[in-house]
Amino acid sequence: MITNIQFKNNLQSILFSILFIIVIGLVDYYTGSEIALSIFYLIPILILSLQNRIKQYHIILIAIVASIVWFLPEYFAGDFSHTLIPVWNSFVRFGIFVLVGQLAFNMNQKHQKLIEINKKLEILNVEKNRLIGMAAHDLRNPIGNIYGFSELLLNGYSDNADPNAVQIYSYIKTISSNTIEMLEKLLDISKIESGTVSLSLKRQEYVDFVRKYVSLNQMLASNKQLNISFKPQEKEIYFSFDEHYLSEVINNLLTNAIKFSYPNSEITVTVSERKKYVKTEVTDKGKGIPKEEQKQLFQYFQKTSVKPTGGEKSTGLGLAIAKKIVMEHNGKIGVESEPENGSTFYFELPKDKL
Repeated sequence: MITNIQFKNNLQSILFSILFIIVIGLVDYYTGSEIALSIFYLIPILILSLQNRIKQYHIILIAIVASIVWFLPEYFAGDFSHTLIPVWNSFVRFGIFVLVGQLAFNMNQKHQKLIEINKKLEILNVEKNRLIGMAAHDLRNPIGNIYGFSELLLNGYSDNADPNAVQIYSYIKTISSNTIEMLEKLLDISKIESGTVSLSLKRQEYVDFVRKYVSLNQMLASNKQLNISFKPQEKEIYFSFDEHYLSEVINNLLTNAIKFSYPNSEITVTVSERKKYVKTEVTDKGKGIPKEEQKQLFQYFQKTSVKPTGGEKSTGLGLAIAKKIVMEHNGKIGVESEPENGSTFYFELPKDKL
């Protein structure tokens, strides 16, 4: 509460502190020893010490005023065996006031430096995202051309080409495809982190939306003899979401489930409606994830010790992007997993308030 009190200039804060101390001194004098107001003398000193533009000598000045004001009611109302006792008390209190004020002053100075550092970091983060976005955008076109030419070579010239050359064409196509995927994700990160993502929320049916992407990923899963079973608990669920960005989340969870599932196993996708949110779960019967590695899953460029079962590649970006998108929807995302018992990735999205 005290830290929120800020004055326009030093003069205002000093005058307020002096007035505050005088009021305390008067109350202290007229109440005598029946009411102890010793702690209240520290309040104006703390308020002054926590002002952004205050100087150290201002604290000493107010500490002197507080010591004198405290001394006067004690001297005139008290009965001491020696006159030097209240004087000595005043010097001790002065030392305490200066010490407390200095501690509060140092704390405020460090707090202000931290605020300045955070502002600089925010500026650097914005610049970093801008540079990432520019680099990813500029690289996407030439890498896309490499991918297109390699595909052309494979489709149009592989029959008469040397087998080693065909293998090289295929290798170039795979690498360029993976690079394009990473560049697309870097562009997504740049947009999300810079705050330029603007969700286009539209109230629509969610079950069929998920079913469409389950069907699309089933073709990819068939290459590993995997079956994706879709088990919605409701026939229809209507609420507002961004179809484009949410498709990235669903595709990422399904793609990961396919990568880390054992061949000839099943992936289960469920959608359930709760009172305040809609929950989507993707469960595989793959290798599972160690408990200590689960927390880092949703951070950028983080990978676990678990490797894909078919030698697939992973950028370590997909889950971090999925988390950002879900959070933009005011939802939450998580994982439940045990080694060799598979994993369940889920996200919850809030329903519309009717």
